[in-house]
Amino acid sequence: MPVSNSSPLIHMSRLGKLGYARELFHSIMIPPAVRSETIDAGRRDGYGDAILLEKLSEDGWLRTTELSAASKNLAAELSGAVGTGEAEAIALAVERGERLFIDDLKGRRTAEFYKVETTTTLGLILELLTHGVLTKTDYRKNVKNYGSQGWISSDILQEFLERGEQVE
Repeated sequence: MPVSNSSPLIHMSRLGKLGYARELFHSIMIPPAVRSETIDAGRRDGYGDAILLEKLSEDGWLRTTELSAASKNLAAELSGAVGTGEAEAIALAVERGERLFIDDLKGRRTAEFYKVETTTTLGLILELLTHGVLTKTDYRKNVKNYGSQGWISSDILQEFLERGEQVE
């Protein structure tokens, strides 16, 4: 069961693709700090995606998972270099030996230092395409929509558009 940081959940929700992700992943784990950032703070600030994430949590697909004492220590050490949500997500992925969904470059590099496989939001959208959950047309639309939000550089956007065209 993969672990997710806040940004892929928020972006996939805003793109309307979390329902599609349910077709690929039985469930996703999040640490308490990510729940706080995505659901608790999101609801308080009036974000619609927070309501969807809360429903997915209530349904058991999005599972808030407590960290062990050792993982809490690792998260505390990492929080000087990355945000609290990223630190807890990395620590949980290390503890469970699971893949991590994370967009932040510094967070990805930190996770990779600990030998954690990482996937970005664009990587998740590409995965939906490669598994036949999205059509190429939907994939292109979603990549362009994601890019239009200013969340990604044009070079990376173009790379993912090209990678999508190579999918059989």
